Amino acid sequence: MIQFFSCGRLIKTVLVIACCMCEAGFQLSAQQSATQQTADALFADSKWEQAAPIYAQIVAREQANGAAWKNLGECYMQLGRFNDAQQAFSHALQQNFQPVLNKINVARAQAARGDTASALSLLKEVAASGRASALRGLIAGTIEFQKLHDNPEFQEMLKSLVACQGPEFRQFDFWIGDWVVENPAGQKVGENLVTREQDGCILIEHWKSGRGFETGTSFNYYDIRDKKFHQIYFDNSGNAGAYPPMAGGLVDNKMVMVSDENASPVFRWTWYVFSPGKVRQMAEQSNDGQKTWQIVWDSIYVNKAQQASK
Repeated sequence: MIQFFSCGRLIKTVLVIACCMCEAGFQLSAQQSATQQTADALFADSKWEQAAPIYAQIVAREQANGAAWKNLGECYMQLGRFNDAQQAFSHALQQNFQPVLNKINVARAQAARGDTASALSLLKEVAASGRASALRGLIAGTIEFQKLHDNPEFQEMLKSLVACQGPEFRQFDFWIGDWVVENPAGQKVGENLVTREQDGCILIEHWKSGRGFETGTSFNYYDIRDKKFHQIYFDNSGNAGAYPPMAGGLVDNKMVMVSDENASPVFRWTWYVFSPGKVRQMAEQSNDGQKTWQIVWDSIYVNKAQQASK
């Protein structure tokens, strides 16, 4: 009985200690969270001097906190502590936190320190990765890079950041133009203006039927993720599903795009240069898993300028 009581008392003591430890852990976690919130609030208010020491405390106990390292680096940049800023941004990079942005941040610190060669080298590395096009405006407008604007290497780097300039983005350029659209018999069935927009990242089709009632717009773009051209088309029928999205690419100098191959029917659209100043556009449909195809649209695009010169 005495032994049982002693064991029970021991168990109770252990449970009390465990509960206290848990409560202390919760309090510590809440305190850490509050500290992060405090630092972030100060950072948002541009109170760099107050935020910096709190972020320094955070990263001292949380070495893997990439966000805190990045914000600490920004605080140091604003305080003119460029060596410390470079080290903080480098720590954020080590955690693979926003790697492209933080490489640019390291270059900012290098440029601010007067290490132009290192800054340019890192910016070129970022540009060569193909992942910084969206940050071109940020780089061009960054205060620390202002002193580099007359540097030919810097200007060349900025040019290399312009997106959608590779040959893969130009594969559908033969469709660009102001066209009269005819059926195979030579009768006019519509007009189509195809333009290159958004710095060459997208081709936009503006279709108008010969009857003057039907209109449509398609967006055609090369996606670097799957390395395919895509088309989405909308018309004024109000039926957004009338023309399913398609994807594809060049096949024997023909742009071929296909709709979802798991759906039925499957649509296949083909564009190619028929002769100088003319492009053929043909649509086919398959109801048997692409074993056979039936033509559902066939047309010849005739360049208006060429037609007017006849």
